[in-house]
Amino acid sequence: MLPAVVRAAQVPPLVAFEGHESFPVEAVEALYYELVSATREEVLALETAHYRLLRPAEDFQLLGR
Repeated sequence: MLPAVVRAAQVPPLVAFEGHESFPVEAVEALYYELVSATREEVLALETAHYRLLRPAEDFQLLGR
């Protein structure tokens, strides 16, 4: 499981972290990942940035914020 953030000013906007290293995740690469938890705002930001292939995990949690 890798934490990630959406940074609208970057291309690509999704950046994942593995330890101290970060790497960009292209929208097509999202096909290989699952979304474990996110707020409504984060899900909307991902969809707006065309990350529609990023599917929710079976135990996905919608976080309140």
